[in-house]
Amino acid sequence: MKISQHWEKEKYEKNARFVSTYGEDLIEWLNPQKDEYILDLGCGDGVLTKKITEYGCKVLGLDGSQKFVEAARKIGIEAIQGDAQNMKFENEFDAIFSNAALHWMINPEKVMEGVARALK
Repeated sequence: MKISQHWEKEKYEKNARFVSTYGEDLIEWLNPQKDEYILDLGCGDGVLTKKITEYGCKVLGLDGSQKFVEAARKIGIEAIQGDAQNMKFENEFDAIFSNAALHWMINPEKVMEGVARALK
């Protein structure tokens, strides 16, 4: 079953931009390296994802909201709509990043199973 969350980019920018701004410090913990392939799990509108790409790595954004996926694509992010609780990636990513998204996912065990499969 494909699940899509409905977010409005304009309302997010106006009322919740602080979420990605505060998340900028997490990029240091991620320590992205040139040529790594990173999944941004719950990428939102891609603003934080774009900052990760500045380290020279390839980043795929995944979000439950098609509107956010479209917003991320508009700023040059490769992004897809999908349910993090049913990811089909296998041995693809060097790292997985997530900022303020996991609490929206109602089945964290399924998310973590998918994360474990998705990592190289």
